[in-house]
Amino acid sequence: SGHSSRLYQEIREKRALAHSIDAWTYNPGNPGLFGISAVVDGDKFEATRSAILSQLDRVKNELVTKSELTKAIKQFTAATLSTKKTMQGQAQDTGGNWLAANDLNLSERFLAAIQYLTPEDIQRVARTYLTASNRTLYALLPTGSKVTTIESREAIVDYPIQKFDLPNGLRVLLKEDHRLPFVEMRTVFQGGVLSESVETNGASQLVAKTLLKGTATRSAEMIASEIETLGGSIDSYGGNNSFGINTEVLSGDFEQGLELLADVVLNSAFPESALEREKLVQLANIRAQRDHLLQSAGRLMRRTMFGQTGYGLDVNGSEESLGRINREELLRFVERLMSPANCVLAIFGDISVARAKSLIEEKFGKWNQTKELIKYSGTPPIIQGQVKVHESRDKKQGVIIVAFPGVTIYDQARFPLELLQEALSDLGSRLFVRIREKLGLAYYVGAQHFIGLQPGYFALYAGTAPESIAQVRSEIFSEVETLRREGITAEELKRAKAKLLGQKKIARQDLGSYAVATALDELYGLGYQNCDLEDANYEQVTQEEVHAAIVKYLRPETCVVSTAGPTAA
Repeated sequence: SGHSSRLYQEIREKRALAHSIDAWTYNPGNPGLFGISAVVDGDKFEATRSAILSQLDRVKNELVTKSELTKAIKQFTAATLSTKKTMQGQAQDTGGNWLAANDLNLSERFLAAIQYLTPEDIQRVARTYLTASNRTLYALLPTGSKVTTIESREAIVDYPIQKFDLPNGLRVLLKEDHRLPFVEMRTVFQGGVLSESVETNGASQLVAKTLLKGTATRSAEMIASEIETLGGSIDSYGGNNSFGINTEVLSGDFEQGLELLADVVLNSAFPESALEREKLVQLANIRAQRDHLLQSAGRLMRRTMFGQTGYGLDVNGSEESLGRINREELLRFVERLMSPANCVLAIFGDISVARAKSLIEEKFGKWNQTKELIKYSGTPPIIQGQVKVHESRDKKQGVIIVAFPGVTIYDQARFPLELLQEALSDLGSRLFVRIREKLGLAYYVGAQHFIGLQPGYFALYAGTAPESIAQVRSEIFSEVETLRREGITAEELKRAKAKLLGQKKIARQDLGSYAVATALDELYGLGYQNCDLEDANYEQVTQEEVHAAIVKYLRPETCVVSTAGPTAA
């Protein structure tokens, strides 16, 4: 390091290859890093890299001079002591010593030790650590730079998803991904509120939570202990259209993790005591939702739009339905829904497809198919005209939701509507700028596009002061009329596409998220390829298609206006 160092003098000053160059270390107490960094012109990258490697070889092959070593020792000593000039520096030194080595005097011992270093010590350490196999080269280069690789490395292969069906109807998706030693397992079932009635509302969520509370051979504690001993995780969820189990393990524990997942799916005991505890948790969630005005207004809107079926029901159920659901009722629900033909199992990660297929056939091949397939009781929106509803809450805030009947996941109109949601939801949207920034009427404002196996809704919402609800409602309808008349601008559509497609690409980087997305697409009949193919559908959406969707679905004469707060608007 420094302007008199070998790197600086040879590479920057004499050969003019680099604008800046330096060496550094990072020693956190555990194994750290030794590095060399440089800033160069793109056309001098190859020459600079060769020069740096040449200087490293020189340190390994030749002893540094005693004068160089003496200079380095003095530089290090001065730099270390200078940090102790202030009380803050002394505190940082003391704390760092303790964190790194549980030794308050580490820096003092370190300064004493370096006085005894010899040129032979430097050469020995260089030969031990500054090797090609221990080296990572990273660089940010100008576009179009031609760089040759010094060492070959294994290319990252993007393996395709492979699907196969077991004779009992179970659909399986497998994808090899060897970047990290993890295996993501996602088991999804059709279910959710669409499979429930007023009497069984909340059953999907109860099933999901009690699945992990014990099997014929494992207690809930044993399940938790076993998965955590593997360094993995297992959890479950219940939603509007499905429920399922998510499992992650290291690839070396794949077989054990799959066996545990199979035991939970095939042999869950649904113990009475666990069921009662989970019912109490869901009841607490229902009561807690009442403190959130946006959730309260949303549930009221859904009940009004869909009635007492399908999306009109709450995922957590109701106090009445949870009081009625006993273990026998839950087991009937499980028997109806938890069948192989109503399930997709996705396993993505550091696996061999052939071995994974063999293990799945072994663990799930004897899973018996039930005769009854799922039938949904949900209905499309039932509203006629513009319906206004209000839920009173003793709060100093008000919420308004304006919701219009929408589409299903199978409808092509969902693509322009999803882009419309993005265009109306960010901090630069016309809703945000007009209602929040210019008029100062809202704490928050945005849009929600809810789609499912049956028609959902498109909603605009805002949180505001109770006395401003009427004005905010007027502004929302004014924006709807403007949208119906003019549509969105080319810039709004461009920004919405970039944001939505970016979010989807980021989500697919997480292997677990990718696995569940493809599994649900397969479960719902879209096909597992849909997750990768639908980007093109968003790219192709035009302003005219967004405008047409607005005119068709955002109709002020057919909507629900739901408010929550101290008084109705």
